[in-house]
Amino acid sequence: MQIPHNEENLSPPVSGALLAGGRSTRMHSDKAQLSPSPLGPPLASRGLRALQAVCDEVIIAGDRPDLANAMVSTYPDRSPGSSLGGLETALRHSRHDWVCVLPCDLPYPSPTLLRTLLAARTDDALAVVPRTSNGIEPLIACYRRDALPLIEQQLAQGEFRLIRLLDRLHPRYVEAIDLPPGWRRALCNLNTPADLQQLHAAPPVVTFVASSGTGKTTLIEQVIAELTARGWTVGALKHDAHRFEIDHPGKDTWRMTAAGAAVTAISSASKSALMWRHDLEPTLDELLANFAGKVDILITEGFKRSPLPKIEVHRAELNRPLLCRGSSHDPTLIAVASNSSLSLDVPSLPLNKPDAIADFIEQRFLA
Repeated sequence: MQIPHNEENLSPPVSGALLAGGRSTRMHSDKAQLSPSPLGPPLASRGLRALQAVCDEVIIAGDRPDLANAMVSTYPDRSPGSSLGGLETALRHSRHDWVCVLPCDLPYPSPTLLRTLLAARTDDALAVVPRTSNGIEPLIACYRRDALPLIEQQLAQGEFRLIRLLDRLHPRYVEAIDLPPGWRRALCNLNTPADLQQLHAAPPVVTFVASSGTGKTTLIEQVIAELTARGWTVGALKHDAHRFEIDHPGKDTWRMTAAGAAVTAISSASKSALMWRHDLEPTLDELLANFAGKVDILITEGFKRSPLPKIEVHRAELNRPLLCRGSSHDPTLIAVASNSSLSLDVPSLPLNKPDAIADFIEQRFLA
């Protein structure tokens, strides 16, 4: 059905289809109705919202009247139980020339990713598909309706493999380097209870420590940028030993807080913030819990006395002893980033090569 025009929609009009005809065999429960967070919307609702942010028309491919509403119609698959059958339903019932498809089991569907795929369309392409080191993603993609006869022909032949369809379509592939930040999470789907459990788990954490003047924050910036460029979603947490004020005097949220609000929040289409006052600083575990399900890895600055894995930043010209070696031996030290050669019981990483430090973090925590 036609949905209200979104000023961010791309022109010409685009259809969107949520693929919801699967049987959720490995999950042992209906994936479409699962929620990745206790108070958040179910997976199917997340996918529909992502499609509605980009597409002028959104439908559901699969016999799921429980997921439909006044704005979104559902159509049963003629070849139920196969992804190719769902794709055939999507293209057969969509009104526009191009159709964005998403499976119903994505915890983090991304409108930005869909816009990137649509921007990569060419006149001769029948499909635009992401391709990364993890593989090809034909169910998070965009298809021209002209591909429908090939899909119908393949189904009639009893050939249900999507990779076979792509061989015939010769799609335009969008490589990882051209995908938007956070593409790894945007392409992540849930298949098993273990996947759901991992989604709720706290992310791995590494903290950077150093004496003042070593360029610790600059290095953290560079490492975050490097990991983000590789598709990871990175969180950051800084410990401040002093009082700080993050709000701006005169702003509405500042005025609400000044009036006595203990918790103040602000939210927009692209960013949200939550500020709360407390007499007793939250424990580290309480702080880390705020990042569960939101990031792939958390990088913190400070927390020298915490049990978190640590990378110490060292500059030889400052002629200062290491904080975690020497007079004290911190067993949580996992590496030292230095601009000089050090003989240590942990790896010594090149301070001026943030890509090498990102490699170390990726191999240690994200492999």
